[in-house]
Amino acid sequence: MYIDIEDQEGLFSRYPALVSDVERVIKECLDTEHINNKGIEISLSIVNKQAIQDINKEFRGIDKPTDVLSFPQYDSPEQFSHLSENIILGDIILCVDIAIEQAIEYNHTLTREVCFLVAHSCFHLLGYDHMTDEEEKIMFAKQDSVLNKLNITR
Repeated sequence: MYIDIEDQEGLFSRYPALVSDVERVIKECLDTEHINNKGIEISLSIVNKQAIQDINKEFRGIDKPTDVLSFPQYDSPEQFSHLSENIILGDIILCVDIAIEQAIEYNHTLTREVCFLVAHSCFHLLGYDHMTDEEEKIMFAKQDSVLNKLNITR
């Protein structure tokens, strides 16, 4: 597994242990879906509010900042399960400013918030969504399971 990190805001230089936590979360998301992580590549960009607002506007037509965006390369694992290497799952773009705000609002650590957002996005990259109540229950249960298993709790 390879995570291409573009940390425009210096999050990982301020919190170096967070890199291994993020790696553990992504690996556990893949393991949960029984996906061999060998050859898997994910791009993770850490940006500020203005950058994510610009991206949100360009790609989703929503002119406001958001906490995290996911850009999957595939609709489901079935589309890449036959490939053995160089499987680019997609891009995760995380807004550090909003992650900090939400960690304060929800009264938990920045590590927990960043890991939650990464797990959420990783499941989007694996084909999950939360457009209906049923989809939301499934996806959120998977996120919670990953974070609980890794003891990254509120």
